[in-house]
Amino acid sequence: MRQAMTAPSPTRHAETAGLGRFERRSALAGLAVLVGAVPFLLLWLLVQRSWSPLAGLDGDVAAGLNDVVSDSPVLVTALQVVTDLGGTGTAVFVLVLLTVVLVVRDHRRLAAFVATTGLGLAVLGPVTKAVVDRARPVVESPVVATPSNASFPSGHSMTALVTWGVVLLVALPAVHRRARRWLIAATVVVVVAVGFTRLALGVHFVSDVLAGWALGAGWLAATTASFRAWEHEHHPPAHEPLDPLDVRPDEAPHAAPGPVPPLPRGRQAGLRLLAVAAALVATLAGLGLLVTGLLGDSWVGRLDRAVVEWFVQFRSPTATAVVDTLGALAGTRTVVLGGLALGVLGVAVAASWRPLVFVAVVLGGEVLLYWATAQLVGRLRPTVADLTQGLPTGASWPSGHAAAAMALYGAAAALVVVHGRSPRRWWVLTLPLLVAPVVAVSRLYVAAHYPTDVLAGLVLGGVWVYACTRLLLAAPGRGSRAGVRRRAVAAP
Repeated sequence: MRQAMTAPSPTRHAETAGLGRFERRSALAGLAVLVGAVPFLLLWLLVQRSWSPLAGLDGDVAAGLNDVVSDSPVLVTALQVVTDLGGTGTAVFVLVLLTVVLVVRDHRRLAAFVATTGLGLAVLGPVTKAVVDRARPVVESPVVATPSNASFPSGHSMTALVTWGVVLLVALPAVHRRARRWLIAATVVVVVAVGFTRLALGVHFVSDVLAGWALGAGWLAATTASFRAWEHEHHPPAHEPLDPLDVRPDEAPHAAPGPVPPLPRGRQAGLRLLAVAAALVATLAGLGLLVTGLLGDSWVGRLDRAVVEWFVQFRSPTATAVVDTLGALAGTRTVVLGGLALGVLGVAVAASWRPLVFVAVVLGGEVLLYWATAQLVGRLRPTVADLTQGLPTGASWPSGHAAAAMALYGAAAALVVVHGRSPRRWWVLTLPLLVAPVVAVSRLYVAAHYPTDVLAGLVLGGVWVYACTRLLLAAPGRGSRAGVRRRAVAAP
């Protein structure tokens, strides 16, 4: 009788079945608020009331660091490089690339987490700056241009914490447990370094940086808590240490789980590529010495000089702006970021490290081939007043921009052809055939090269990317994930 009186009724059990999960979610949401929102609001209040200890710290640090770095252009350049890790461009590139990779690898919930966190970051920072509307520091010797937007909170500090924090959270389940602490430490170093650069460059106060970290931590904690709740609706908690997203091991993203080796022919491919590189350098260097020596006063040399002088008459501010944009298609920044994106997306699609190795060899090899050929030929640049700055005078043959354009966009086309499945994928070969000549013409307009220079650059990039495609990438249907699937379907 007593047991019947104390046993819980089915109705009461149904009413309280989700109580524990609700309490855990509430605790996570409350922790997210405490992590970032409370410190941020406290700093905002102190800034609004001009609390003297904080105001004194802000002024002293801004002035002191400015005095230290203002006399060292090298230090200022290094600070600018580090501060870009928290810039808007970096955040867009990293988060968009990570989202696309996760979608390709069919981790759609993780992709939604990354995209939602990034979109919230894009809105939260500017809105907060507009509401607070704090003026930037005024330093004695500015080393960089003062941004036009408000100072509180630091957008770079907030962006760095959220961007690299998202990368950390997604990567943690996929790396070995021993490496996780090092990954966390590296992320903390990057975030702290970006915050320090904002102070050293004299564009933020200490309270701005602290507020940026606090607001970024609060937003990241809130989206993490929401994702964990979403994950738990699909499966029980994984309870994996150092995994705030609580992703199951079988759902964790892995870079290249496929069995395809990085090199299709191993050492043989490397030796053949070395032979191609040596032959390419020897041929182009020989042609360069022929053009600059024996043919310098012939119709070839006269045509070279006439074409460069002909472009001068079309110069105008509008045309120069357009040409600068076209030239940036093969600039250093574009090649580095484009190559990184190509390699990462290639790994995601092919489930192999081979595309990353291919892109690295194509772009790295192009730089080495250009440098070696330019050193052997040593051709001076056109005598016409050029529109460039900082270019080495004796490195006109071949055109590095033309070679880089052919290498970058040729590598992209090769990856699409090899790993794509659409019969129309061959149209992508028009990409290097259109972009590379446009870049070559832009180099003639700014008088950085002669016509024969850009032709040599196009040959260098085109031959090199073709050789790398033949030796480092499998033929269509022989190593790509699509090819494996086709053979499996065709098998009896």
